[in-house]
Amino acid sequence: MSTPTTGEPATPQTSLGPFSAPGASPTPWEETEWALRRIQKFQLCTVRRDGRPHVTPLLAIWAFGAMWFITGENEQKAVNLSTNQHCALTGGTDTLTGTDYVIEGTASLVTDEATRHSVTTAFEQAYGWQFTREDGTWHQVGDAVRSGTVHLYRVQPDKAFAFAGGTRSSQTRYLWR
Repeated sequence: MSTPTTGEPATPQTSLGPFSAPGASPTPWEETEWALRRIQKFQLCTVRRDGRPHVTPLLAIWAFGAMWFITGENEQKAVNLSTNQHCALTGGTDTLTGTDYVIEGTASLVTDEATRHSVTTAFEQAYGWQFTREDGTWHQVGDAVRSGTVHLYRVQPDKAFAFAGGTRSSQTRYLWR
């Protein structure tokens, strides 16, 4: 079975942003990537046809060099993405001393069966029993993604941020070119 690594972005260019504390260091991309793989709930921001934002919490994963999420075809986010593919995913902490992450990019609907299968397996690994056991909240969603009855989106990152709070707060910017 093939994996959806075609077009995987290179390691991003990393720089420290202007809102960082004196003496702060940029967060290495490897640390941010590790965190993105472990966050369990993200917020997705899309844009409605009339220009108003739409934000919703959802399950998403970082795998194969991109962010991935699932949704029903008639949900507002899917409707929004049908006319404007630009979006942002955010996740992190609910404290002042943790790190928050933002991924900005372009979402595309995934129709390739092999890719849907590989990414669904990654979702099952990330969310464990919640996806795989009968008493899991999202039991059988994996089957729906594999069959294509639930939409799978790949978000190709353009820009990302890691906002670290605390005594040495920093704003790290990642750019893919």
